[in-house]
Parts: sequence; C-alpha cells; structure tokens
Amino acid sequence: MDNTVLYVGGAVASGVGAVAFWMFRSLVARVDANEKALSEFKLEAAKTFVTSSALEKAIDRLSDSINAVFKKLERIDEKLDGKADKP
Repeated sequence: MDNTVLYVGGAVASGVGAVAFWMFRSLVARVDANEKALSEFKLEAAKTFVTSSALEKAIDRLSDSINAVFKKLERIDEKLDGKADKP
C-alpha cells in the first residue's frame, strides 16, 4: 500500500478534526454568552419584578387599611344616625 493514501487520509482527518474543533469552540462561546445574558436577565428581573410573597403581603396590608377605613366610616354613620334620632 502506498503511503500517499495514508498522508491524504491523515490530512483529511486533520482538516475534519480542525473544523470540528472550531465548531465546538464556537458552540462553547455561544453557550457562555447565553449563560452571561441569562445571568444579567435574572439580576435585572430580581431588581425589577416583585416576588409573589411580597405582593401578597402588600395586598394584605392594603386590604387591612381599606377595612379600617370602612370601619371608621361605619362608626361615623352610626354616630350620625344616633344624632338624627335625638329631638
């Protein structure tokens, strides 16, 4: 067997290996870039958006405040009714 075939085969294998390595490096670079972008997005989301537990607490506080206002209004209404009944 002639060594030329081995040389050509080795050159082709090297070329294919080089292309595969370049593609792998490119893929790894894109994965790293996506991981960085995801990390930045998570940080921005944590700064911008409210967690559900914090939202529930805020809604509960708002609801309690509204209920307190209605209780005061009911007391005022009762006092006015009491005064209206007096001669």
